[in-house]
Amino acid sequence: MDIISIACVTGFIGDASLQIATEKLNMGGPTGWGLKEYFKQHGKTESLFIAGGMMTLFYVLYLDVLNLPLNYMYLSIYGVILDYIFRKFVIFPSLDGYYKQLNYVQSALWGAIPLILPFFVYLKFRDV
Repeated sequence: MDIISIACVTGFIGDASLQIATEKLNMGGPTGWGLKEYFKQHGKTESLFIAGGMMTLFYVLYLDVLNLPLNYMYLSIYGVILDYIFRKFVIFPSLDGYYKQLNYVQSALWGAIPLILPFFVYLKFRDV
């Protein structure tokens, strides 16, 4: 599997995990880190495809448009920058509750993690 495919699958799995954490396990308090409204607005299935598509797009932009090297530091910085852009320019108004629940440092961390996870998986399974 190439890294673009891994990024897509990671987006699906990450979104599904957040849905379970916020709805079934009641994590993130009554608003589920502000994500319950997002899931309600987009629906369970649509949000999976949004997450998978966004992760795919982010990796295509990173690798093919920006032509940046694959390493944890660059991917982390890229994730933080994307998170800031999404917060500052309200790219997804449905994520307003999320950005109200988390401060800049918290959301930056959760902006970086999804970008480094596909690379981690890729490194672990590339020789399998």
